[in-house]
Amino acid sequence: MRKGFVRGLQAAAFLVLAAVFAAPAWAQGLFYAEEKKDERFYVFNVKKNWEAWKQSGEMGVALTRPGAGPDGATVIGDSETALELFFFKYAIPEAVERPKSPTQKITWSGGKTTFATDSAEIQLSNRIQVRFTEEMPDDSVRLAGTDAAGDAKPNFRIRRAKTKFEGWAFGKKWISFELQANWPAVSGSNAGAILEDANVAVDFTKGKGQFKVIAGQFKVPFGRQEMTSSGSQSFVDRAEVSNQYARGRDTGVAVFGSFKDKIEYRAGVFNGNGLTRSGNDNANLQFNARLMWQPTGKIKLNQRAWISGAMYSETDFDSTDFPIFAVAANVEKNDFHGTTTGNDLKDTIYGFDAMFKYKRFFATAEYFIRERTPETGASYNSDGYFGQASFLLDKGKKWELAARIGQYDPTDVVDDNLRKEVRGALSYYYAKHALKVQADFGQLENESANSGRGTKSKELRVQAQIIF
Repeated sequence: MRKGFVRGLQAAAFLVLAAVFAAPAWAQGLFYAEEKKDERFYVFNVKKNWEAWKQSGEMGVALTRPGAGPDGATVIGDSETALELFFFKYAIPEAVERPKSPTQKITWSGGKTTFATDSAEIQLSNRIQVRFTEEMPDDSVRLAGTDAAGDAKPNFRIRRAKTKFEGWAFGKKWISFELQANWPAVSGSNAGAILEDANVAVDFTKGKGQFKVIAGQFKVPFGRQEMTSSGSQSFVDRAEVSNQYARGRDTGVAVFGSFKDKIEYRAGVFNGNGLTRSGNDNANLQFNARLMWQPTGKIKLNQRAWISGAMYSETDFDSTDFPIFAVAANVEKNDFHGTTTGNDLKDTIYGFDAMFKYKRFFATAEYFIRERTPETGASYNSDGYFGQASFLLDKGKKWELAARIGQYDPTDVVDDNLRKEVRGALSYYYAKHALKVQADFGQLENESANSGRGTKSKELRVQAQIIF
């Protein structure tokens, strides 16, 4: 009687456990089948698999456990559930590992939505900049669409509207990519400029970041402010000097890396004719190189293929109990001789820059030395510099004041022809650079304009930005 009662309990427990383990198979009904052939146990949790085996004797895809059955017999199951039921039935303490469910996670932070799985991570972000500009020209300058010289001209525009995908793929964090479009660029003279970034990078040191190769279209390694995203500026836009010497994106290949978070290097070769061109416009290539030194090694360098992080963002949202400081040197060689745009220039530019962040204070400066050689005529020098500083007024890091000065000389052959910029800015950061409103006011001076008498034009800019 007692043995029968125990067997009954075992049978009931077996059925309950079978129901639990076989939950994914409820659509077919609870099922378990066991066959013994050639001293092997064949067990099934799916009826159609059992029926197919009886006809062909083949299991197809199966899980095999050599020596795990009674008296050391091999057990072959059509699923983990079938094996678990078999081992429970025979009271065999054999663990059955189930494959882990793939990770699927969606998060949002700092204006980026991250889609993560076990084999890839994609970050999606959008940036919109809505700008109002009031141009106030010199009394000798008449702007198009105005009635007379000196008349002001207001205008609204979408300065930038970008969509960006970035991340890594194929289960390898050291294989990364970047794809970015700037929608307003389609209305320009180069419609292809809508595509800003399209590249893939491989870290041949498998995550150490010491030697990476990037190919495609991306920002050339030259000029700190140009390499800093337009969405991470302390002013409404970059300095006039930066725009003059650092031309931004191009198509090519580069190597980069860092050592002990103190030295970062970048060097590449490019077509030299700007972004999204179908080919080179002459037989020459552009060469760029940049070397940056961070004395403290406190900030992680070179996290990804593209430029980001505390070293390449303005305003001090990053320093804590230590200052962030770095200096860098750049070089660019680009020969336009041989194109069809007239007396083309051959440029050699050396650039030097520095940045400093500490206790809500930020400062950066750049100096450029440029030698230009026309196809016909003598070489001349064209140097320039700018510097700017900003301070977050409150401990909550919401309000910031900033000032900038800069100038460049188009040619040292001509006297009194400097181009000068002076600006002040007030910014409100609701969510750091991801959601902010900025206003700046400045004066742009051209010493050689107006028959050598010079012009001084003023400009008010107000811009709202959201990154989401």
